[in-house]
Amino acid sequence: MPVSAAQQEVQTLYQINQTAEITDRAKLEELTGTVYDRMDRSWQTSPTFTQNLVYRVSVSQDGAIGNFESLNQPAKDCTQETPLPNLLKSAETSNSNSAAPVAKFTVVFRPTGTLEVNP
Repeated sequence: MPVSAAQQEVQTLYQINQTAEITDRAKLEELTGTVYDRMDRSWQTSPTFTQNLVYRVSVSQDGAIGNFESLNQPAKDCTQETPLPNLLKSAETSNSNSAAPVAKFTVVFRPTGTLEVNP
């Protein structure tokens, strides 16, 4: 029986959710700074959105962005106004082990031009 696109998406999300998570507080603090700096330097556009863009971002131990998902509709609509797609593309070219643990962050891009990164 063929697997539907919805089933494939659920399986992919399940696999993402089953990845080992980095929970060491010191490592999370280090990665928070790394992710913030990388995104802040890359976010060059002036926001045209009027609501916060909220994302869930998975980051490898070396600070590379493995994937991200939009957590609200404005984030889905305005992803191209963030540096996330470009940072993700550069992460894809690096050697990343899909079984390696990741840190999960909530990243908020505010219409005021400020950025928040929280574990």
